[in-house]
Order: sequence, then C-alpha cells, then structure tokens
Amino acid sequence: MRVLLWFVFLFSIGAVAQKRAVNQNENTEKVVQNINRVLTNNHIKNTDFSYTFYEKSIISASPDSISASIDTLFKNKRKTKFTIDSSSYKFKNIITKQHVYQTEKVAIVSIEKGKKKETIIGLKMAGLKQPVYELLGQEFMPFDLSKKQLKILQFTFQNPFSAEGSLKYKFEITDTLSKPNGNEIVLQFELKKSIKKNKLKGIATVNLKTNAITKITFFINSIINVKAETVFNSFNDGKSWFPISQNILVTKGKGKQNIDFLGETIQFDNVANTSKKYDYSNDLFVKIYRDYSNYNFTELPKKQRYQIQIDKSAIQTNTAFFTTISNDTLDKRSQNTYQALDSLVTATKIEKKIYFGKKLINGQIPVGWFDFRARDIFKYNNYEGFRLGLGIATNDRFSTYYRLFGYGAYGTKDGVFKSQLGSAFRISKNTDSWISGSFTDDIIEFADLSLIADNKRFRLIDPRPFNLSTFYNHQSYELTVESKFISKIETTFKISRSRINPLFNYEFNAPNNSYKVYNLTLATLSLEWSPNSKFLEAPQEILEVEKGFPKIILQLSHAIPNVLSENIEFTKIDARVYQEKKHLSGQKTTFLLQGGISLGNTPLSHLYSLAPNNLDREAILSRITFANKTSFETMYFNEFYSDRYSLFQLKHYFNKFQISKNIKPVLVIGSKVAFGGFSHPENHQGIVFKTMEKGFYESGFELQNIFKGFGLSTYYRYGPYQLATFDQNIAIKLSFTLNLGI
Repeated sequence: MRVLLWFVFLFSIGAVAQKRAVNQNENTEKVVQNINRVLTNNHIKNTDFSYTFYEKSIISASPDSISASIDTLFKNKRKTKFTIDSSSYKFKNIITKQHVYQTEKVAIVSIEKGKKKETIIGLKMAGLKQPVYELLGQEFMPFDLSKKQLKILQFTFQNPFSAEGSLKYKFEITDTLSKPNGNEIVLQFELKKSIKKNKLKGIATVNLKTNAITKITFFINSIINVKAETVFNSFNDGKSWFPISQNILVTKGKGKQNIDFLGETIQFDNVANTSKKYDYSNDLFVKIYRDYSNYNFTELPKKQRYQIQIDKSAIQTNTAFFTTISNDTLDKRSQNTYQALDSLVTATKIEKKIYFGKKLINGQIPVGWFDFRARDIFKYNNYEGFRLGLGIATNDRFSTYYRLFGYGAYGTKDGVFKSQLGSAFRISKNTDSWISGSFTDDIIEFADLSLIADNKRFRLIDPRPFNLSTFYNHQSYELTVESKFISKIETTFKISRSRINPLFNYEFNAPNNSYKVYNLTLATLSLEWSPNSKFLEAPQEILEVEKGFPKIILQLSHAIPNVLSENIEFTKIDARVYQEKKHLSGQKTTFLLQGGISLGNTPLSHLYSLAPNNLDREAILSRITFANKTSFETMYFNEFYSDRYSLFQLKHYFNKFQISKNIKPVLVIGSKVAFGGFSHPENHQGIVFKTMEKGFYESGFELQNIFKGFGLSTYYRYGPYQLATFDQNIAIKLSFTLNLGI
C-alpha cells in the first residue's frame, strides 16, 4: 500500500512539473508569435522616415591584456644561441597611446517605400586624405529585424523572429525585469540544428506591454567571435520601434582561416612554434559603434539617384563636427591615432599603395599620369602565335575630364602589327558620362558571343583565344557614349564603320552579291542593369560597392546599309541574365540564361558560335587547356554556328573541404545546355559547320583552388550530338581562380 501511495505521489509531482513545462513552452511560443506580429507591422516598408547616423570603427587592443615582458628566444636545442624578443613590450607601448586603426562617418539616411538612401556628410579615415570609398557599402549589423534573413559581418542566418525562422530556434524565458516603461522578459534563443559551424545564439529583452524588442544581442563563435548588440526605442507616437544604438565586438576565434573585414584580409593564424615572435592577433579586437538620432517621420531629405552619396564637403569636415555627434569621438587614444597614422601614411606612402591596388584589380598598372593595361602585354592564339603588346591610357592624375588611350601589339606568327588610338571627354560628372572616338586595326574571333559589357571586365587568364584559329581583321572607326544617367543601369551606345576581312577562306553570299571582304556600319545599344546592387556616388566617380544579383544585359544592334558600307542589313537582339543564390549553409548556386537572334542578312563574322573550348585532337591529354567560366568545354572549335540560340548553365558550389593542411578545394558541379538554329547555312561558304536544333548537353564537376588558385575540371558530352567514342565526349581542363582577399 505504501508503495502505491509513493507511486501516486511521485506521479502527481511529475504531472505537475510536466504541466508547468507545457505551460511555459506555450507561454514562450505566444511571446515569440507576438514579437513576430509586432515586427511585421513595424516593417520599414510601411513607414517613410529619415534619421541621422554616426559610426565609429576601431581596430585596437586592451593594454592591460598585453605583457610588457621582454622574452628570450632560443635558436637551438642546447640553448647556446638566442635572441631577444621585445615585440610584446613595443606593442604594449604603442597600444597604450593609440588604436591600430580607426574611421568615423556621419550620414543622413532616408527610408522611402522600403528603399534606403544615404547621404554621407562627414567622413574620416585615419591617415587617408582620400578615403577608400569602396569600404562604405558595408552593413555589418542588421537595422531591420523583420527580414527573413539577417546578416552580421559575413555571416547570414535565418531570422529567429520570423514565421519560418522561429521554427528553427529554441526559445527560453530566463528572467523578468522591472522597468519604468513596464515589465520586460529576458528571452534566450539558439539555433536548433545547423550544418554550419557558425551557430547563432542570442538574448532579447521584450516589453510585455508592447511585445516589442527593446534590446537584442547576437553571439557567434566561429573563426571569429562576434558579439552584436542593438538597443531599440519607440518613435512615431509609439507606432514604430527603431535602433538608437548598435555595438559590435569582433575577436579572434577558433580557426586559422582568414576573414574579410573593411575590405582588408585580417590574418588570424595560430602560432604553433613558440620560437616565433609575439602574435598580435591574440589581443586585437574590432569595435564598431553606431548611434541613431533625429528620427523624422514627416520630412524626407532631397531625392538622390544612388543608394549612397558623398557630400562634396564630407572629407573636409573638421574634428569639431564629429564632437557634436558623439561624445566618445575625441578620447585620448583616438586623437593620437589620427595624428600617428597621418604621419605614418605620409612616411610609408600607403595611399599610393591603395591607389595602385585598386588599379591593379581592374588590370591597370599606374605609372604617373598613365595606366598600362595588363591584358595587352601578352596573349597567345593559333593565328598570331605569341602576341606581345603595350596598352596605355591617361588616368585621373592627368585629367578627370579628358583621357587618351591606345595600344599596339605584334603577332610573332602572322608578323602583323595591330593598334588602336582614341580619346574620350567627360560630358557629365553627375552621371559619369563619357563620349569617345577611336580607330582600331586588329583581329577578332569569328562569331564571338561576348557582349559590349564583357569588354569592360578584366580577366587575368582568358583561355579560349589560346586555341582559336578563325579570326577576321577589322579596321574600325568608332564613336561611343557611356553613361549611368539611369540609376543602376549602365548605358552604352556605339556606332562604328568597319572594313571586315576574314582571315581564312570564307565568302558571304548576300541576296544580290557575294563578299569576301565587306564594309559594315553598325549601331549598338547596350543596357546593363543591376537591380539589387548598391552604388555609391563619390565626388569623381560612381562605384558599385556591393554586388547584387541578378545581372541583366540587353543589347540591340543594327547594321545600316549603304552608309559608307555594303548593302548588308541585319538586326541582332541579345539578352543575358546571371543570378547567384547564396545559401545559409555557405554554399551557392549560379544560373546563366542567355539568348540571341539575328534577323536579316548577317555574315558569319557577326553570328554565334556559343563559346566552344575544346581542341579537335584524338587523345584526351592532348586536349587539356584552361577552362573558361561560361564556355562549353566539350564543344569543339568551329563545330556549331547559329543565327539564333539559347543557352542555360547551372552550377552549384559546395563549401571547402580539407584534403590536407594546405589543400582545401571547392567542389563545383555543373550542367550546361544550348539550342541553336540556322535559316540559310548555304549563304556561308568556305567553312563546314553543324547546327544544333536538337540541343547540346554537357555536365561535369570542378575542383577549384586545389593549389595556389589552380584547379581541375572535367565535363562529359551527352544527348543528340554525343560523339562515337568516350574519349571524344570527355574534356579535362585546368582552371584558375584569382583570390585577392577583398
């Protein structure tokens, strides 16, 4: 009987405890649902407003955490040879007086119909007279907690306070706080499962009366440790809750990988060998402080074309201006940092190095008033052999309104000199509009698939021309207008008159005549639209500071007959959509959709070859060349031509996996398909080719960045145009990925 009574007693206690747990879970769920509802109603798309924004970023260390000792480092096991290491002592002395680096910014931000525009009215980067504008598009911390995904530095997470995200987190109410504006609860949250190493945790304090978050702190422990804190307050007569301050602290984490911060790569490598000198990264931290004030819900700032605009007087703002914004701006170490780094930058010419690096990324080598184009120095193809050249253009040190440009090149195999000479005038600074004229005598690939927008991008290795043999010579007079007068659209209009001379036995049969050499007058309009990119309007240029996707290109071309040319008339319409989708796991997927059609009597030189990249040789190893990002690796050169086509390419990039300490490749799987047609192939004599109405297919995988940027890829050809033997259908290629750490 006693046993039965004890059993009933214990069961009743367990039932009560279980009931309390259920009630607590239900209460927690209700709180989370209420928070989600408040955030949804508080979405910035529903309210137009503006505010003043102050930001201060420092890289520093705590002097108290650094030892002032001077160490003895032995060079051999017998300890008979040694050296004195005073690096820790010296670093402590420096960090006691100043920070390693700091920058400040003041801006007026407006939100209108959910779109953010920022006008920077004060800007100061320690040591730099000319700020690095590319760094100003960084967000670092989320302002709007109603989004489905939140980004903190380079980490992206599912928002715990969204309809989908709340299902992936576990929540627990840990405390109740008594506040003047009503009681608040402390709500802890943590991601339930994560295939990523970067697991998110956090603490939110919630006002029980309004169900609004008054303070939230995120914690990330990964290759870096991050603590990001945001404090909120009510505005607009209590209808809206917005940040009043944000702080983020970044310290060294548990990994050896490098991280990207402020456009620079900060090394966080563990020091395994005790004979090495003092490791500064153990004590360094990054702090970012933000202050939000002057919220205004009735009057918005003036309209502006781009998301970020820098006021002309922003970089001339004196120190007193920042003092009025933040009381913490002029602490003793901050004052010393500006003075010390101003002297250091002048002594070490860091600004010149930054200027050189920015030019080099775009393939230019600045020397005084001139930029030398790296892509013109050396090339190779089957027709010219080794192509040696020199390309040069005046830069903004010569003039911001006028430039001269040109190049000269010589082919060692064909023995012919090629050249270009031109000049350009800036007709509008506000829209970065230029008009240019040039004369070019050079060769171009037959049926080249590239668009005008492609010619503006620098590629360190462009492998396809290595193996080309079908070219045409063109002597062209060109007039070009380039402008960004439409927000997020780069517009180019070009009209050219060219003498086309195919460099192989080709003849074009038009309705009333046949041509081996012909003249064309071609007018082309190119529109490149980046709807989700972030642009910055600096005093001298317009910069894309945050690349967004999709990238959409539309190009229209028309050959005008009988205008200093033959009676050849055609119209071409080309379009491309490129999309990148980044996943929460760190992986990404890319999509490329492209198509074109030519209407009229078009010579083969201006039709489509669909970017083949395979040599017509028997052995697989003899066909190994460099892979191209968007080419068809198993399609042979001159195998297919089309006057209308469409192609689709899909690639998925997995996370890095470790083979050894120094080998961490990225696995990429890809699939490509193309369709094409040709209305009158009989009009093109001297070249044998196929069409591909049935569809061309290839799939494969790539191992990128196996060693020093080099990798391997292999693709297999299948479908209606599969060839007879396995060897003919497979392609093995080398690849190269350039990582500049920015």
